[in-house]
Amino acid sequence: MNSPPFLWSIFLLLSGCGLYDRIFHGDETNPHFAKITGKVIWTDRVEINPDAELIVQLEDVTRPGVRPEPVAITRTTLGSPPVAFELQYDRRVVAEDRRYRLSATVKQDGETVLISQEPVPMLTRGGSDHVEFVLHRPRPE
Repeated sequence: MNSPPFLWSIFLLLSGCGLYDRIFHGDETNPHFAKITGKVIWTDRVEINPDAELIVQLEDVTRPGVRPEPVAITRTTLGSPPVAFELQYDRRVVAEDRRYRLSATVKQDGETVLISQEPVPMLTRGGSDHVEFVLHRPRPE
């Protein structure tokens, strides 16, 4: 399917001046965005490929019995521990009267090889904006 030339022009204009990334991927200078920082380590002996991926997700868990609502997610290639991460989120979607948790997962070849056993309360109700995870192999089901 051919896209109209003006759409390509707009895309090139936005990407050329950096607006595309700021609109669709957040921007540190935007006052609406904040970040959660942290590190992950693991003590379990597990063979990790260089292309393994660390996935850190912030979820709204206010309503018990209802599937958590994703608020923000970041993905990064895993390196040697400790692995630092930074998760940007939109402050406008975080409300003081709600509960949020952060979890971390390592996936390689489509399989989960390491997880945070217990999600960590974040941001509201005394929760922090920095966390250090110790990841473990998933528990057998």
